[in-house]
Amino acid sequence: MDDDGDDPLRGLLTGATRSGPDPGEPLTDRILDAALGLFETFGLRKTTMDDVARASGLGRATVYRRFPSKAELVSGVLMREARRFFAELDQAVADVPGLEEGIVEGFAATVRISREQRLFNRLMTIEPDLLLPHATSAAGPLLAAARGYLAQRLRPVSADEGFDPELVAEILVRLTHSLSLTPAGLIPLDDDGARAFARRYLVPIANGHRRPRPGA
Repeated sequence: MDDDGDDPLRGLLTGATRSGPDPGEPLTDRILDAALGLFETFGLRKTTMDDVARASGLGRATVYRRFPSKAELVSGVLMREARRFFAELDQAVADVPGLEEGIVEGFAATVRISREQRLFNRLMTIEPDLLLPHATSAAGPLLAAARGYLAQRLRPVSADEGFDPELVAEILVRLTHSLSLTPAGLIPLDDDGARAFARRYLVPIANGHRRPRPGA
């Protein structure tokens, strides 16, 4: 029985689902890999727990021991994809010196990773009614999590650079979120174009929100 209701994303984005088993354990990753492949092919609604058990080559009981409901399985898949996203983004900016170049490379990497995110893009095509509310009117928790992630990485330089990391993160997150939802437009999304755009427009935004230094 699948007790996910009509919206398996609701629990994840409101923080209602429990954390579930840690990824990295072989059987857990086997289940998550199977579920990811099915979600990308058939969508969330049409995929059942029995489908996942068959695709993973494991018994129903093994799947349910790790993910007692479909909602928790969806949560596990999406959380692992989010961790992969942020790990790839961290790697892209790990050796970039300075705030300004960090913004440039971080923006280019975010646009590229979002463009290559197969699950999100596939769900936007086959189940937009399921995904769009959580990416638009109900996107508050998602945007807050992304803003917190970015602000945390901006904060170590904020004391010296004199800007508000939360506000700058909010602006950058909302822009990249908009580009992910509606990529068609004048803003270039290839790596070189994204870097040039970030250097010309986003770096000045960050610099424009520097707090005045005492005595300046």
